[in-house]
Amino acid sequence: MSEAILSENKPETEATNNARVACDGPSFSKHPRVYLTMVDDENGKPNHVVCPYCSKTFVYTGV
Repeated sequence: MSEAILSENKPETEATNNARVACDGPSFSKHPRVYLTMVDDENGKPNHVVCPYCSKTFVYTGV
C-alpha cells in the first residue's frame, strides 16, 4: 500500500523544455526508470505529466 503524501514529503516538481521525460525516482527506492510524455492542455500544447510511481510532476516550459 502506498503512503499518504504529507506536507513534509510533497512530491517534487521539475520544469523542463522536453515534451518527453524520464523519471528514475528517489535513489533509495526501487522505482524503475519510466519514460513519460506530457499531457496536452486545451490548446493542444504540452503542459505537464505526473509520474505514476513517485508523483513527481514535470511541467513543460519549452517554446
